[in-house]
Amino acid sequence: MMLNSYVPNRIRRYAFAGLAIGLLTPLAMYAGDSLAGVSSIQAALGGANLTISQMLATAASCLALLLAAAGFRHARLSRQLAGERARAETLHHAAYHDSLTGLRNRHALSEDAAALSGEAARKPVAVLLFDLDRFKLINDTLGHAAGDEVLKVLGARIAEACHPDQLVYRLGGDEFVVMWRDAPCEAAIGRFCTRLSTAVFRPVDFGQGALDTSGSIGIALSDAGSFRISDVLKRADLALYRAKETPGLSHSFFSEEMDNAYRIRRDLEADMRSGLSSGAFGVEYTPAYRSGTANYRSGLANPAMMRPSGFTARLTWRHPEHGVIRPESFMPVAEESGLILMIGKWMLGEVLLAAQSWSRTTEVVVPVSPAQLSEPGFSDLVLSMLTNTGIAPHRLVCDVCTSAIPESNVAALAAIARLRTAGVKIAVSEFSAGIAGLAMTRPHKVDRVRLDLAHMRAIAGEDRLGHMLGLFLQLAGVVDTVVTVTGVDTPEDLESARAAGATEVEGRIAGPALGKTEIAAMFSRREALLAS
Repeated sequence: MMLNSYVPNRIRRYAFAGLAIGLLTPLAMYAGDSLAGVSSIQAALGGANLTISQMLATAASCLALLLAAAGFRHARLSRQLAGERARAETLHHAAYHDSLTGLRNRHALSEDAAALSGEAARKPVAVLLFDLDRFKLINDTLGHAAGDEVLKVLGARIAEACHPDQLVYRLGGDEFVVMWRDAPCEAAIGRFCTRLSTAVFRPVDFGQGALDTSGSIGIALSDAGSFRISDVLKRADLALYRAKETPGLSHSFFSEEMDNAYRIRRDLEADMRSGLSSGAFGVEYTPAYRSGTANYRSGLANPAMMRPSGFTARLTWRHPEHGVIRPESFMPVAEESGLILMIGKWMLGEVLLAAQSWSRTTEVVVPVSPAQLSEPGFSDLVLSMLTNTGIAPHRLVCDVCTSAIPESNVAALAAIARLRTAGVKIAVSEFSAGIAGLAMTRPHKVDRVRLDLAHMRAIAGEDRLGHMLGLFLQLAGVVDTVVTVTGVDTPEDLESARAAGATEVEGRIAGPALGKTEIAAMFSRREALLAS
């Protein structure tokens, strides 16, 4: 019993017992001979033959010692094998589980799905793809520790809310997957997703506060008689894309219409990439006019005599098959795919090169997307391009859609602040953002508000257009903000803007948009007239 307590390993107990036998047997022999009046030591020294009892005792001792040595060696090998087995189990767990959340990973999903392929021929399998909203923003603003905590907590919540037939995986980043064996009908799946979203997307405690979480779920079911996880995941991703178009917690099921839309979007992305390298993209410029510009008043009678004080750049794309495609049709795809970063960089370089031949007082307005502002090094890129082209910073106006830039987007706000410090002007175009900017509730300062006349007319109607525009311009004067009334295309538009007190208008009042060659020729003629 005492040996069991101190040596729990059975092999080592046998080894210790054999060692004890091997040591005690010769001692017992010598003690017996001494009692019989025979000195084994003297007999050995004198060359006398060993007694039979001595020979047997010696053999037993050697055998016991050999058994003890074998037992100790076996115990050592057992420890080594146990260590190797533990290391193998650790490696196997790491190969099939996510290190952060402990959930099964993409490799495990592939193997589990392969094992289910035969069963899925008889029973449907549903794949639920989770995606968190604004997760990159959490990482960028609060650090990866906050992002990791959100992922761990949400992963645990998903696993806790699922039953054994719903296997949970983390694919990487902020993507989680639930593979539901023997899935019920879509209505039941939809009810489950509603409950699951409510249970999972709750605030996560971090530091001294809580982080709000939200997300969407894309759902796809296996085809009858076949199940390939790559195909079902692709469909779930398309459904997730549709679900994310709905604000707040939402889920969406895959449909064939989504697949068709995906093919169109994929082809459009490929065409945009090739268009950048083939020269299919271009820039046209809409002129802007200030009240201080010469012939502004006479322009009412003869708009062609108006001289622009600046230009607004607008991207154009001449597709080899579909002809001219308007920016409203392809820019959303460019922003979603990330191509806006390449296109925006190309456009800015093109515009600044063109502006080299303009008057040194002529401004150029360039649209800038939130994705560009959030890109690390964007402000450095802009300032470097200004330096390389010799364009003064005050001539560049970045037109940003700040309704898509929350106060928590530290990177974008820092880029705006740095550009303004360097002298670059910041303008906003959307009506609601313009009101907020004049009300001084914006997270950053703006230098100009661009107000679309057609948008104002749609909101106020023709009868109240002048009154609303006049109130807006008065408020702008109080807070000392420049307002550019855009979309002034006809003499009637110009008269409405001037009657309301507009001092700067933009549009095609004096003709269609111009190309860079036409603008360069216009400034060359002006310089020639001044020189003569």
